[in-house]
Amino acid sequence: MKKIGFTSLIFLLCFVTYSQYTPELKSTLKRVKEASYYDSIQLFDRGSSAINLATKLNQKGAIAEVYLYYGNYFYYIRNIDRAKSFMEKAKVTAQGYQNTHIEDLANIRLIYIDYELGINSNGEEELNLMLQKTKELNDNENYLECLNLIAIINEAKNKTKEAAKLYLDGLNFAETHHVEYYPSVFLNNLGLIKLYTGQVDEALLDFEKALISAKKENNQNLISHIKLNICLIDIRKDRVKEANLIFNEIIHYARINNRPRELASAFVNISTAFNEKNPTLALAYADSSILTLKGNALNTELTKAYLNKAEILIKLKRHQEAEYVLKLAKLEINNTKNLEDEIGYSFLNYKLVASEGKHQDALTHYLQYRKLKDSSEQILNGKIIQGLQLKYNVQKKEIELEKEKSKYLLLEQKNQDERFLRWLSIGIALIVLLLISSLIYYLYSKKLQEKQTYFSQQLIQNIEADRLRISMDLHDDIGQSLSMIKTKLGILKNNHQPIQDVDNELAKVIEQTREISRNLYPSYLEKIGLTRSIARLMENVQSASQLECSFDVVEDVESLPINTKTHIYRIIQECTNNTIKHAKASALKTSITKTDNEFTLIYQDNGIGLDGKNKNSLGLLSIKERAKIINGSVSFDEKSNKSFKLTLKFRV
Repeated sequence: MKKIGFTSLIFLLCFVTYSQYTPELKSTLKRVKEASYYDSIQLFDRGSSAINLATKLNQKGAIAEVYLYYGNYFYYIRNIDRAKSFMEKAKVTAQGYQNTHIEDLANIRLIYIDYELGINSNGEEELNLMLQKTKELNDNENYLECLNLIAIINEAKNKTKEAAKLYLDGLNFAETHHVEYYPSVFLNNLGLIKLYTGQVDEALLDFEKALISAKKENNQNLISHIKLNICLIDIRKDRVKEANLIFNEIIHYARINNRPRELASAFVNISTAFNEKNPTLALAYADSSILTLKGNALNTELTKAYLNKAEILIKLKRHQEAEYVLKLAKLEINNTKNLEDEIGYSFLNYKLVASEGKHQDALTHYLQYRKLKDSSEQILNGKIIQGLQLKYNVQKKEIELEKEKSKYLLLEQKNQDERFLRWLSIGIALIVLLLISSLIYYLYSKKLQEKQTYFSQQLIQNIEADRLRISMDLHDDIGQSLSMIKTKLGILKNNHQPIQDVDNELAKVIEQTREISRNLYPSYLEKIGLTRSIARLMENVQSASQLECSFDVVEDVESLPINTKTHIYRIIQECTNNTIKHAKASALKTSITKTDNEFTLIYQDNGIGLDGKNKNSLGLLSIKERAKIINGSVSFDEKSNKSFKLTLKFRV
């Protein structure tokens, strides 16, 4: 099983020394950090509370820490520009309030992100300088952060021994100095190295210890990663049921919290784990990882996903597809210059051409692979090369024998032609009879096919005629009639008669008529289902209004009748419209859960809430009516004017 390059995400998590803060501010900042792992609405609400409290207590250095958590959140969802923007803001704010710890931590994060993106080739050197600086300042948390990131970079460069030493040094330092959070990180990373070197039981012990530590910190991101590693061990030990439970939990967390990197990591890891046991299933997971990674600026991870897919395709003997995927991987390797990927690419090319029997080409690829491998593998490589050379020599002899065999086949073919001519005269009568029979059958089939074609064409014409009639009724009758009235009113207007208001109203009626014809029925609910329709709505709202949108919908909603789905979708749509128009919110969240036979829809934003005017608006009345239609009950949270919350409960 190959190591993948997703582990770096779990190291960009914030851990700070709160000793300079009051207990109340410490608790508030901790709640902000926890919200950055999973909930955009709570994150910004809690962040605003923390900023207000820090200002009130005159501990404004904590404001920089809040901005750093904002940056972490956007990094998790792969909005790199906003992540860097908030981290720069954290750095500048920390400088202004002389918070050296947060200033250095923000700088460490920015250095690593630029290195990861390929913008800063000197990232490792700069991190080593920060390592020395934090050591001199006795800033234990930032010292461990630098140590961990440098180890990750070494591991990416295939310097596994150096990386393992750094992880062990970090674990010893964290435990000796009683620094929370980091022991679980270093244990997890050491466990990964042990896992990929075959020390499965030892790796499991490290993961279990790391999980206990991560749960104490309530660090959901790290918990998810450690559980995924335990899932891989369960698969190796054929504990498929336990593995599936953990895997589904990880996928659920990554999806509802918009974590593309974690989601792809889960798919690639599970695909690699199933490579030997179930390559077809592994291929499906590999495709899911590639789909998730595309467009998220994760080139290194995408390369490994391509290589993983190519290996599975070779195992399935789908050579042409494997060759195409390897070409895609090579394009990414040309950009990342990752040595491990170069080695994997060369080895897979060797396996591909070797499985096709092209031993000379296989020898060429293996020689390239050998150049990139460590000198400790020279003996093994020499044996493989000798085997390839032997196979190639055998193949040359087989080609020479094939040529001799071809000469013999040519002579045999001439004899067969002569025998065929002798039998041709005997078989000609049978052939003529067969042709006549075939012709009669052909004419009959053609006539039958023509009748079927004519019937199909008539059916299509009738359908199109009905569609045209409906379209003409909408456009010509309603639309044109209103347009003519508007034209006549325009003439009256030219005669200086006061009809401006009527003119405007008629223009609105025309546009409304067109809009009604487009939105009479949300047909895409039947095509893509309620879950994907809600996802599409959230994407449209987020792109159009800059609101941070999240949702969580149980799969059971797809079993609801289409009429019920339509009303649920319309209710959510009405809520989002109210949020955009009136709420002055920065985030919203939608969830649908099921308990026994009862569904619960909860919609919430962090806006200004309901006032007396809005409580009896047409939109809320329509929501109540739709709830009645599906035999449901709807309620609105009126306890606070700082947010809007709708709860709808209905039974199947």
